[in-house]
Amino acid sequence: MYHTLVLLLIITCVPAVAQDDASGWTRNESSALPPLELFHSTQVINLPTATRLHAGEMEFEISHRFIPTVKDGIKSLYGFDGPVNIRIALGYAFSDNGIVTLGRSNLQDNLDLNVKHTLLTLRHDFVPLHVAARAGAAISTEIPGREAWDADNLQTYVQFIANTLIGKRIGLGVVPSYLFNSHIECVETQYSLTLGLHAQYYITDSFNVLAEWNPTLSGWREGYNAMSFGIELETGGHFFKIIMSNSDLLNPAQFLAGAPDSFSDGAWRIGFNITRILIF
Repeated sequence: MYHTLVLLLIITCVPAVAQDDASGWTRNESSALPPLELFHSTQVINLPTATRLHAGEMEFEISHRFIPTVKDGIKSLYGFDGPVNIRIALGYAFSDNGIVTLGRSNLQDNLDLNVKHTLLTLRHDFVPLHVAARAGAAISTEIPGREAWDADNLQTYVQFIANTLIGKRIGLGVVPSYLFNSHIECVETQYSLTLGLHAQYYITDSFNVLAEWNPTLSGWREGYNAMSFGIELETGGHFFKIIMSNSDLLNPAQFLAGAPDSFSDGAWRIGFNITRILIF
């Protein structure tokens, strides 16, 4: 946990060298019509949004999922007293419409590289629309009985993201996803087709509640559909999310394969996501 605490201090305390005002963070806007952005953050909890960065911006992420569940009770301090799965990622906007992200999860030493690109924006007073696609590949280098870079450890996925905003306060999203080789330890190659759904209610411009559900439509699933809910606080270029979920999985190729426990049984895990937008 020490390395995680150090990283948290770094991303929290790094001087806002390229931000005009750390307490009221805003990007520089040109005189032209600004890009359509319906969600503030590029991700909900695990599912992506169609939100983009400006060309040259970077986004750093560190996320935790505690492995013990809340229902384990006081013996595990209601989920806090135990090991965690960790994700660290860095994204770079190579254009106003495209982001490339490299991430790593300590679970099976999973390395993930993906690209997200805007496909369509439609301005409308009542039902605006923002559509993007994300494609990626991941490899887990710690699979028992295999070499680290065995081809069977490779997974690929593609996601289409459609977002809208109702009344400037209710954000809705649909994220159909296809994951190839979803069960990497299975002898026969599996796939998973899921339909992610998510919603956010912006109570204020900097505070909202959010939820997501990623049911498997066909193919292989790790036990149960992943469900999560939580709160988000936005301040000074940071996005802080505190969540509860039946999934302890973080990288896309792991999360899309399903959740290990049932949400209805109270097998909720505490987690958090912290992202910071970096402007140089």
